[in-house]
Amino acid sequence: MRVTRTSLIIRPDCTRVFFRPLQMRSRERLLRLLARLLALEEADAQREAERILEDFCHRHRDLPRYLERVWDAVSHEMPTDEPLSPARRLLIAAYLTQEYSMEAAALFNPSIVPHPDQSALPEGALRFILSLRAVGEGHISSLVFRTGRIEADG
Repeated sequence: MRVTRTSLIIRPDCTRVFFRPLQMRSRERLLRLLARLLALEEADAQREAERILEDFCHRHRDLPRYLERVWDAVSHEMPTDEPLSPARRLLIAAYLTQEYSMEAAALFNPSIVPHPDQSALPEGALRFILSLRAVGEGHISSLVFRTGRIEADG
């Protein structure tokens, strides 16, 4: 098969994001953050929690449950034993969570192989799997995959 260069450019998809826990460098820094969030008026905490859900729920499945797990992991660090509202717990967990775009910086080193499923294709077409090295924020490198189809006419 002859390969012909085209003008097609593979661009990063910055909407491909996931959450990862924010790494606090020290317990002191964590306690300062918690103190600031505990100092908020309850109405302000509620408003911020609602804004976070509004801004991020459409990009992430089951965001409240994820944030509840983050809360569970840090709740023992709270400088108070007063029960907190669900909104304040969500807000604290959100502040300890980073949305990470794995393709934010670059895509390179493409590799392409035929897809194992070649069914239901037009004559002369080929379904493929493309792997790429993706570099995200902080220059963390990941492998990403795409599927595609090449028609008989290229």
